[in-house]
Amino acid sequence: MSIPLYGFLEGDTIGLLVSAEESETILELAGKLQDAASIRVARNGQADFVYDGKVIDPKSTVAQAGLHALDRFDVIWRPAR
Repeated sequence: MSIPLYGFLEGDTIGLLVSAEESETILELAGKLQDAASIRVARNGQADFVYDGKVIDPKSTVAQAGLHALDRFDVIWRPAR
């Protein structure tokens, strides 16, 4: 089942509607958002997926993370070490 989600990539000026599958990993979903915004924002190293104020394990699935239709998520760049 496809789930529409609002994704916001750090450095982008707009949010994007992204279609996700319940079995898709958070890493895959973050990659979809980065690909969709790539015309405006270049990849900038490692990123974290934030939902409901928490960083989500990239190996977990959309269903395991508890994402529902029209929820917002953010992909933010990790600080360089």
